[in-house]
Amino acid sequence: MTYRLPSVTIDAGVLASPSPNCTMEDAYQYVDTLLDWSRLLDEPWIAIYMSEQASESLFADSLYPLREHLSELFNKHGIVEFDVNTVARIVDQLLAITPSFETYYRVNDVLADAIKTDPDVIRLTTHDALKSDLARCITLIAVLRKHCDQPLGGHSLILRKAPRQVVRVKARIHDIEHTRDDIPILPCPPDFFEGEVLVCDDFRGLITCLDECAILVGASDNLGIELAIRIALFKKMIAQGDAPDWNDLIAPRIGAEFRALCQRCCGDQGTSLPPKILRSIVETIQGQNLQDVHALRQGPGGNDPQRMRGSDKAQRRDIDREFHLHYWECADGKVELASVGYHNDFSIPG
Repeated sequence: MTYRLPSVTIDAGVLASPSPNCTMEDAYQYVDTLLDWSRLLDEPWIAIYMSEQASESLFADSLYPLREHLSELFNKHGIVEFDVNTVARIVDQLLAITPSFETYYRVNDVLADAIKTDPDVIRLTTHDALKSDLARCITLIAVLRKHCDQPLGGHSLILRKAPRQVVRVKARIHDIEHTRDDIPILPCPPDFFEGEVLVCDDFRGLITCLDECAILVGASDNLGIELAIRIALFKKMIAQGDAPDWNDLIAPRIGAEFRALCQRCCGDQGTSLPPKILRSIVETIQGQNLQDVHALRQGPGGNDPQRMRGSDKAQRRDIDREFHLHYWECADGKVELASVGYHNDFSIPG
């Protein structure tokens, strides 16, 4: 099976209302986090899943239905900016997501004990059913991540709190029920299975978990190319100390031949070229390192006229010594990516 979208599984504990005795900051953060994750439901670039046991676990821990808990929380902290019914409907909507994580990835269940994580994220919750479901899910995700094809960009587990991005998982696995053909025979007790899971607790953390290079190389259409560029730009802005708004990040126009030419060069070079390509594109967007940009001319001479497409100017940016990014600097101020090519290739698709 080929997975075309980045994906996330939302831990049921994220949906549980905090204790009314929590701080006001925690109460507001809980609601803000729910609103953030609910917005992902309308995003075409990511697939969202819940555990098939999420509702059952919340109910078993007397945390669902949610309205009574939310009313107590909102009254305790004087929260009037949000409506209890609206927030409860968001939770209901998330719990109603189909298919479940288990159904989509064709892993039914796992029988395991001595499950430990580093950091210890399982014991961040004190509710027994939620703790059990998280332990089960995190073990399944670790197995999939270690042995199976991943979605383009990867799969992340959304937690209430994520101490760091990578969580190491260790467990004695007695049995795993699945209908896949790519899960090998796992270590039998007393031997331990060991793996890793990517985790996050906010939107910024989710984006930093995604692998923009894998998305660039594996994209089947221009939407995938645009997603890889937006992720790279988002990460660059964070590294610069900015606080980017995902919805404000606009990728350049993608020329008709760019994806195929870019991916062909990446296929020739392995993993070394994609991050350089994305760095060059981001620098082009931000107008940085202009010493690496040269006019793409009609002939080999330094005084030959620049190639034009109407009022659009052809530009050539150094990616490294061997590869170059060719793009159109359009009359309306936009950039249109045209191709990635070798050093001696001076062509540019129109």
